[in-house]
Amino acid sequence: MKPSGGDFRGYLARLLDRGVYTRRQLEERLRKRGASEEESGPLLDEMEELGFVDDGLYARLFVEAHPERGSLRLKDDLLRRGVGQSLIEEALAERADGTEERAALELAREWRDRGVEPRLIAARLLRRGFPSAIVRLTLDCLERKAP
Repeated sequence: MKPSGGDFRGYLARLLDRGVYTRRQLEERLRKRGASEEESGPLLDEMEELGFVDDGLYARLFVEAHPERGSLRLKDDLLRRGVGQSLIEEALAERADGTEERAALELAREWRDRGVEPRLIAARLLRRGFPSAIVRLTLDCLERKAP
């Protein structure tokens, strides 16, 4: 027997009680539970109107919670979670100036102190989504301040 709309509402309430989700993540969860688009759409619209689902807030919290990731990785992660491009750009724009550069330098120093070679540091920073320009600046800074 397929769950009713009330069951889907209760399921959403339980999910939102445990964490923060994007609209697309909730749509996927509801679809796995058997909800049609006609059932999930109005329910998610209601949750957005009530403020329980807010992709913009999700993006800002996600960016804030992951200072060790570069802007490219954050953008990719948020896109995969269904956050819109404009909301992602807004969240990244709210990051304080120099935050990304400081995070890259902090990680690079930590890895250098553990004996990691500069080329491997660069690769690690790139995998974490730091733009290549920031990676180059970080490596230049490490070279200038090498012990």
